[in-house]
Amino acid sequence: MHDYLENLYNAKRRQSFVEYLSLAVYPRNCGHIWVGFVKEACSPPEEAMMNLVKKILAIVACAVGFLSGPALAQDKPNIVLIFMDNFGWGEPGFNGGGIIRGAATPRLDQLAKEGLRLTNFNIEVQCTPSRSALMTGRYAIRSGNAAVPLGEGVYGLVQWEVTMAEMLSAAGYRTGMYGKWHLGRTKGRFPTDQGFDEWYGIPNTTDESAWTQLEAFKKSGIGDSYVFEGKKGTDPKKVRVYDLEYRALIDGDLTDKAIDFMRRQAKSKQPFFAYIPYTATHFPTLPHPDFKGKTGNGKWADLLHQIDTYVGRLIDETEKLGIRDNTIIIFTADNGPEALPSGQSHLSVEGVYGGSAGPWRGTLFTGFEGALRVPFAMRWPEKIAAGKYTGRQSLSVWHDRFH
Repeated sequence: MHDYLENLYNAKRRQSFVEYLSLAVYPRNCGHIWVGFVKEACSPPEEAMMNLVKKILAIVACAVGFLSGPALAQDKPNIVLIFMDNFGWGEPGFNGGGIIRGAATPRLDQLAKEGLRLTNFNIEVQCTPSRSALMTGRYAIRSGNAAVPLGEGVYGLVQWEVTMAEMLSAAGYRTGMYGKWHLGRTKGRFPTDQGFDEWYGIPNTTDESAWTQLEAFKKSGIGDSYVFEGKKGTDPKKVRVYDLEYRALIDGDLTDKAIDFMRRQAKSKQPFFAYIPYTATHFPTLPHPDFKGKTGNGKWADLLHQIDTYVGRLIDETEKLGIRDNTIIIFTADNGPEALPSGQSHLSVEGVYGGSAGPWRGTLFTGFEGALRVPFAMRWPEKIAAGKYTGRQSLSVWHDRFH
């Protein structure tokens, strides 16, 4: 093992991409494959999966400097990463939820059926650490983001952290983010300071949308929460107050803006990374007016139907743009379901609707399986065989395993 680690370290120092990749992807002793942010324990790995791993690792390695951008210009798939908020393992139909949760999820199920489903995908148990790990590939404690920030002040990613968006930008990708950041709310710590070419969304969390409705809000001295919009190289601007009215509307706008981004990049034939961290299903649980009452099974079911519809629109757009076969679509979440019982909350005038972790115990903010394990489905036509799944443990960090 010592010789293996030494060879791996020396290969990295020499920036020998082929040697490093072969060592990192297929260690001598049964090994662990790291697919961007997916780990597969294997003994031995299937050849098809190995080829997939090498392709995805090549993209990431290219971005961090092991290989020049032009060398892989012909092999840069578009990436659409859909990241839900407080969305439990047991919600989508492909994990046994869907209709028993009040609304069928045919589009999410389609994504899983046409690609790879990970049934043991593990993340952090809170919003901020989970997003930090996803963006940097490192355990959140290493970036100082091991817990959700409370109160005022500075928090989030510092400039020397290297994000997924920065790496993909270096590889020639256009990068757009539409949704919840929760990794910084002050100058120098917004998404457009961390590799994204453009951003529309909220810097913090959705429960802030309810603050203005609380009786003591005006006396508290706390300011309104805002939706921001920005471009790389400029300070993001406040575009509107984030209140309960817009809380119900925002995910529809995020979908529209993400689709517009995809269209612009497809037209210019530019590879793109579209990161879509939706605000659903974080409380307050308010479906868009277009979906309110649609299922007849309550707000939560309406919201689940809304999520499935929005994901379906993103899937359909890759078909319309003729980029289906060269686009990776990933659907997952930041942590398990809400911690409070359904209909109860001391933080919001709107009730919390508890989600489902399926058979797993626990919710977000706990150390149980229900907090750590979330849904995961990934489609890459003709690269990932349809209908594949694995229960082997997978993690949302990858950088720490290379270093």
